[in-house]
Amino acid sequence: MRILCLHGVGSSGAILERQMANLRRELDPSFELVFVDGLFECGRGPGVPEYQTGPFFSHTQGYSPFHIAQAVGYLEDLLEDEGPFDGIFGFSQGAALTLSYCYQQQAAASPLRTKFACLFSTAMPCSPDVGTGDTIITKLRALEYDITDRARCNGKDLTIAEQEFVDVLQRTVVDAAMRDPLFPWTDMDVYRYGERDAIPRVLYPSVLAHKIQIPTIHVWGQNDFEYMIKMAEVARSICEESMVKTVLHTGLHDIPKRQTEIKAVLRRIDWAITQSQG
Repeated sequence: MRILCLHGVGSSGAILERQMANLRRELDPSFELVFVDGLFECGRGPGVPEYQTGPFFSHTQGYSPFHIAQAVGYLEDLLEDEGPFDGIFGFSQGAALTLSYCYQQQAAASPLRTKFACLFSTAMPCSPDVGTGDTIITKLRALEYDITDRARCNGKDLTIAEQEFVDVLQRTVVDAAMRDPLFPWTDMDVYRYGERDAIPRVLYPSVLAHKIQIPTIHVWGQNDFEYMIKMAEVARSICEESMVKTVLHTGLHDIPKRQTEIKAVLRRIDWAITQSQG
């Protein structure tokens, strides 16, 4: 059972390997975990402890459709060149990239080179398609709508779909950008004044042509930042409900450490493997 493991932003394959040490010890010996570095060297990521040494990497240089397409293409090459793989374990940015890849492959009717995914503390998934949510974004740009202005919530000038888009952003990336100076999305004005092709296209159910069909396990810490929990919930919502399992643990933005919580993840991995073979 070969598993590709994708780290979070400002981390590395080596750091993720250490993060997963407790989980890895409990996995069946038949599992081979392959840890890779992101394509781009960068600074230390949010929450990466000072004792963890670099270099640090990101899977993307940004979150525009171009940058997500670049990252998805690199992941596709990894899965083909280093595979075959049975599954993906993704953490934070690596988990979000996994969903971007799965969604894009399904949209293009291209083969998925993974049978299941176990996603830890998933960050906000984005689309490589500039058309995703474009009608809504075009309207908000015409209004020069400030998505950071919570006082404008439920404004009469927005349709239900437009208000939903604003709500999704405000409880996830807007909240994160306001509270964490290291959060990669700090320029929310891109949704008002940025080039159309530079605007991140977030994935949430109302803008999807379809939901992700492979079995997915969604794991996050109940004590993580609220905006990160909301991102993980959005990520779960874009996956087919009958193919989803969720594990909550007592930690923060991390891999579960407690034995009982690790065992719960392993049971869900066994479920996903069974589903993928059915």
